[in-house]
Amino acid sequence: MRRKKTSSSLELYAVSGTNTIVISMDMKAKPSGLLGFAFERVATKSKKRIWLYGQKFFGSVIPIEKKDLGKVKGQKYPTHLHPVQGFLWKDFTAEPDTEYTYLVTAYKGTPKNLQIYLTEEITISTEPRIKGKHGIFFNRGVSGSQSYAEQFGNQRPDKMADKVEQAKAYRWLSRGLYEGLLDFIASAKTGQKLRGACYEFHYPGTLLALKEAQKKGVDVNVVYDAKNYEDENRAALKATGTSSLVKQVRDNEVTQAHNKFFVLLDKNDKAISVWTGSTNISEKGIFGHCNTGHLINDPKIADRYFEYWKLVYKNLDRKTYQNDVMVLKDGGDKKASQIPAGISVFFSPRKTNDMLQNYADLVESANEMVCCIYPFNVDKRFQQVFGEDKPYLRYILLDARKDYNTFKTNDRDVEVVAGSYIDSDFDQWAAEKSAGSLFKSGVNFLHNKIILIDPLGDVPVVISGSANYSENSTSKNDENTLVIKGDDRVADIYFTEYVRLFDHFAFREWLGEHKKEFDPFLKEDDKWVDKYFDSPDYLSVKRKLVFKNMSRAVESK
Repeated sequence: MRRKKTSSSLELYAVSGTNTIVISMDMKAKPSGLLGFAFERVATKSKKRIWLYGQKFFGSVIPIEKKDLGKVKGQKYPTHLHPVQGFLWKDFTAEPDTEYTYLVTAYKGTPKNLQIYLTEEITISTEPRIKGKHGIFFNRGVSGSQSYAEQFGNQRPDKMADKVEQAKAYRWLSRGLYEGLLDFIASAKTGQKLRGACYEFHYPGTLLALKEAQKKGVDVNVVYDAKNYEDENRAALKATGTSSLVKQVRDNEVTQAHNKFFVLLDKNDKAISVWTGSTNISEKGIFGHCNTGHLINDPKIADRYFEYWKLVYKNLDRKTYQNDVMVLKDGGDKKASQIPAGISVFFSPRKTNDMLQNYADLVESANEMVCCIYPFNVDKRFQQVFGEDKPYLRYILLDARKDYNTFKTNDRDVEVVAGSYIDSDFDQWAAEKSAGSLFKSGVNFLHNKIILIDPLGDVPVVISGSANYSENSTSKNDENTLVIKGDDRVADIYFTEYVRLFDHFAFREWLGEHKKEFDPFLKEDDKWVDKYFDSPDYLSVKRKLVFKNMSRAVESK
């Protein structure tokens, strides 16, 4: 949802997803004497009213030296006493399908005598996780966080002795993703069918949920990767007594049978819906590194997945498989300009890598902003686009910085951030643990495969699925990729989740290299305002304009 409030000197622009609300502030003229913003949130239905908190404070108000901040681990500060010094605020604690009003107050004066400069309010609702054709689920994906350290003491969830506490930790990490998958499986009725194609297929809870569906008369048939995860998958099936779920494996001339989808069919093989995304059926995939689950309630799209599943099940040689994929209905390559509004899906392995160039062309066609998550490599086609000087913002998230995903660019509008965590106690922050420590090593932060093109623009484009936007994922692996064009709701959910992840990891990666430079104190004058107004080339100015120019934002009541 997109809302704005532009009737006063303090302008507010808000975008909501399911659990995250992002608010951009602007003023009609550069303010003088501004010390920051306070945020009060009121839930319309429950009437619950809270001040939102920040992590910086005025040193002249709280007389504590930097060296002593370790004594107050986890300390946060109410924004009406220690206001936020920035023109972008993120609320990551919202509940789905809930209306909130945010009262935003700009303060001037002195830190010890704050005075109201301007006030404004904006009302916006979060999105339900499932509405219309789309259900979108993101797990927490930030097990390396202050909240997990404070609530669960950085314990491995599988080692928790207290089973109530363990269940609470898993729920916190899942953040609705696992529950969404279980609900999808449970939605299958007696006589219906579930067809799955999975890379990792070994989380006991999911296997047992599929077994329960089987017991009530659902025909379940899952194909899994037997080139890379044969031992682990087979062992889990045996241990849970669920071997009957699998009648075929995928191991013929495939680099990775990398799909993660389930199709729901009626008794006559008529497709109903499909669950897809980046989430492997593993403990770490569901609860550890960040992942996406995407439910599509569109029989036409679900039928395309079912037709593709039939090819997966045949376990074909690569050349035959590539040819058959390309002749599936709407299965051919489409240039960026040919991709229609609505939902498109592209399957792999393909005969060529042309779709990679088409995705890169979509990125190059942006007008205001691009947001990408590349867990592994950044293909040369994307590197070329990112290396060119463009007038729009480009944000890139990596799981980790490696030789194969490092590229050069002279464009100051490109920001690249890699997954990170606070590895030792620092100031008021407690040490955190990565998903590699809480589960197992490997991809420890980001496993989503996401490209957003002008997510707040006239025609937002969301690209998401199992494929890593590499040559292998395009022409050698079993993969599926969604391209969703012109859907504001889908774009808003993906964008707000992207903001959450970028915000989380950008600070942690920067801190890892600049602990000595970190300043925990708020500025006690208005010099911090300059970068939001003084030059149109500043990233912070361009970011304000993205929100100010967002399409179809409704004026808030």
